[in-house]
Amino acid sequence: MNDDKQTILHVITSLNLGGAETMMCQLLEHTDRSRFTPVVVSLRPSGPLAARIKKAGVELHCLDMGSYLSFASGLARLKSIMRAVQPALVQTWMYHADFLGTLAARSLSPRPPVVWNVQHSSFSPKGTKFLSRVMRVLLSRLSKTWPDRIISCSRTGIELHAGIGYPREKLVHIVNGADTRRFVPDVAARQELRLKLGIPLEARVIGMAGRNDPQKDYPTLFAAIREFQKTDKETIFIACGAGVVREDPELAAMRRGCCSPHNIFLLGPRQDMPKVYPAFDIATLSSAYGEGLPLTLCESLACGVPAVVTDVGDSADVIGDCGIVVPPGDPGALAAAWHRMVGLSEPELATLSGKSRIRAEERFALPAITAQYEDLYASLIDSREPHAFDDEAHTLPEPAAA
Repeated sequence: MNDDKQTILHVITSLNLGGAETMMCQLLEHTDRSRFTPVVVSLRPSGPLAARIKKAGVELHCLDMGSYLSFASGLARLKSIMRAVQPALVQTWMYHADFLGTLAARSLSPRPPVVWNVQHSSFSPKGTKFLSRVMRVLLSRLSKTWPDRIISCSRTGIELHAGIGYPREKLVHIVNGADTRRFVPDVAARQELRLKLGIPLEARVIGMAGRNDPQKDYPTLFAAIREFQKTDKETIFIACGAGVVREDPELAAMRRGCCSPHNIFLLGPRQDMPKVYPAFDIATLSSAYGEGLPLTLCESLACGVPAVVTDVGDSADVIGDCGIVVPPGDPGALAAAWHRMVGLSEPELATLSGKSRIRAEERFALPAITAQYEDLYASLIDSREPHAFDDEAHTLPEPAAA
């Protein structure tokens, strides 16, 4: 690659508080600006993470696409942005951005390398919109020729996508991570949130961060709480995420059905998670399907919080020996695992907390993960000869080892 900084254009479906969106923001914040200049295009209107992107000093464009009816106008605007930016490489995030971003990139001459990013490890067993299913089938076919590489944050995601037709030789495993400088054990933050919520400082707290979505399986979470509270009415439960509010009729009804609803706090969406996780003694995740490598687990480990998780995606690999793994959709197993963790002595829990922090630093620290992205970008950019941009006219480097 030449000595000039290369522009990396990130195209993402939305700027909501999700795993892919957050991982992209973290990558932007850690990008080596002496090598690369990141630019972001969101297909949908501005969202909660827009301010974070701008704070990182990254140029941001929002196409305000609201439906498939705005496809033509959105594509035209994206092409215009790409012509102005002239990216050395296009990184797309999530399926709709994979399609639209690659379609726009193919109109450029010379055509830049394109890298897709996939976060899923399984698909919703029901409820997927028809057009989304069509998009999935279309992308599985286009994946053979359109992207140069496809990054998956999880090994289960690699198997899923290879199974539906994505070429295995293009799939690269790069894990999600946590900013271990922001997410740290924090005694002051622990006390502050507990005092604000009226939670005793000595109480055991189990917390879950995840939006109100079928993937996160809040019905199983509350069923497990009901089972747990048959014998333990003192432990506190905290849940937070988009839509995780007492005003939601279904969540409110599930909460009322528990033995001790006053010990269950629903905090809604939060953008101050480094101040929330330290208030937990145990993190939990009740997901039923779809998780790749959950960022919330990387972040909670970095805050020294061990976890009880369902065996979905790579969650078991994330927590390793810093928690307990149970089958998805099994409230009894989830409640039993909570009982085991809550029953640990203070020294035992402190030891597990220390191991959790070390695991996050060793496996999920962002500088090393960002370097993997940047090395892949550099190798793909270098592989492009000025006169050779057809699919058959260039030789790509071998994928990075998983």
